[in-house]
Amino acid sequence: EFDVKTAFLNGELHEEVYMQPPPGYSVPDGMVLRLCRSLYGLKQAPHAWFERFSSDVTDIGFKASDHDPALFVHTSSCGRTLLLLYVDDMDP
Repeated sequence: EFDVKTAFLNGELHEEVYMQPPPGYSVPDGMVLRLCRSLYGLKQAPHAWFERFSSDVTDIGFKASDHDPALFVHTSSCGRTLLLLYVDDMDP
């Protein structure tokens, strides 16, 4: 079990997303910022994070299950490893 606070900061965006500068960030009036990476709270963040996670575990030999996209399977001469992903994005 992992408690990852910055997981959503690792996803890559596949579309242009702009935001207003946060309070205290000095930019000229009317200027907006273009995001290069996903941010927590962004509606695209969970999908971007899952794509990144899937790519990383596939790179180390896991295969996504045909029956459940959150289940990854790795088979070797030592046996089979099942990796089931569950994300609970609820604050305690």
